[in-house]
Amino acid sequence: TDKSGRRSIVLTRRGADKKLGEQGYSLKAGADRLTISARTEAGLFYGVQTLLQLVQKRGSEYFVKGIDIVDWPDTRIRAVHYDTKHHQDKREYVEELIRELSRYKINMLVWEWEDKLAYASHPEIGAPGAFTIQEMQELTAYAKERFIQLVPDVQAPSHFSYALKHEKYAHLRAAEDNNYQACMCDPEAIELIFDIYQDMIDATPGVDYFLVSTDEVYYSGICDKCPRPYNEVNRSLAWAEFAAKAHDWLAKRGRRMIAWVEY
Repeated sequence: TDKSGRRSIVLTRRGADKKLGEQGYSLKAGADRLTISARTEAGLFYGVQTLLQLVQKRGSEYFVKGIDIVDWPDTRIRAVHYDTKHHQDKREYVEELIRELSRYKINMLVWEWEDKLAYASHPEIGAPGAFTIQEMQELTAYAKERFIQLVPDVQAPSHFSYALKHEKYAHLRAAEDNNYQACMCDPEAIELIFDIYQDMIDATPGVDYFLVSTDEVYYSGICDKCPRPYNEVNRSLAWAEFAAKAHDWLAKRGRRMIAWVEY
């Protein structure tokens, strides 16, 4: 409401200090009025999380001591990595996790799915009971309401056994007897990885980022389809070429690439 009562909690975006930026807020508590001001809805949200931490109880009454806070984050992106490759939590748990993270002003949840998404392009990869793309879209919206971006984390081309263990994709392995990594010189393997990327993009509409992993690519360029001999330098080159290709592919679809760099 625009009108204040005798004792009021006021949230306002009017006249907020520019130095608060996109995520900052000020919180002032006096005897009869508590005011949270911010330039954005996110700033107001973070101010409310701080207010909830300040509430005290005395007998049957709740109160906030007189205080004057001006707060903004030094770290613009505050991410938590959520790894579910060896288990699958229920939706209710994920929603509670999102709510809990928002209380700590986390604004990015990087979710490593592997086979916990029911991929529309390659249904055999998804584990039984995997979240559907629609369910992930709903969880993405749930997180965005709390100013958290739900960022997909895809393990590929290494740690790719969740796909390469299937006989259908065995010919895409970097080594015939090992399903750890895909051949980075096989266009069909790259197409499979990008199909997974697309399903993950479809599952997280409105998100700005995408984590392509690329960690521990020990066998980059080792397969027979790669023209260069396998050695430390060429292994790094194979990784760099894949990373550049992934970056360009994602950029055309409006995603900024995050990568684990270990080559």
